[in-house]
Amino acid sequence: MATVFTGCGTAWLTQLQNATIAATTYFLGWGEATGTVSKGATAIDSPSQARVSAPSSISAFNQIQWIAVQTASAARSVTIAGLFHNTSGTLLIAGDFTVVPLQTNDRIEFTVTLTSS
Repeated sequence: MATVFTGCGTAWLTQLQNATIAATTYFLGWGEATGTVSKGATAIDSPSQARVSAPSSISAFNQIQWIAVQTASAARSVTIAGLFHNTSGTLLIAGDFTVVPLQTNDRIEFTVTLTSS
């Protein structure tokens, strides 16, 4: 299992700091991939359904969080989730985990926290 701040995430953060892009609405997506996420990932392998809005909030002086609830549209075996800067954009932060089996209409709340140190 791994959690990764992707290369695209690093570029996104630099662009935010340089004011070359503006903050936007963020989205969370999940998938049914096998394997481990990597720094070079730009998307989630085997995405299961549409991304959902993930509002951001400041949780501490050096943290920002995004929280989203995803509802299964069918039976799923979710193994990966990630944060995206829009509905079709590249992957910023991703994590893979042990299979979470879901039935139709089951829900998972994901929290993604980025901490600077």
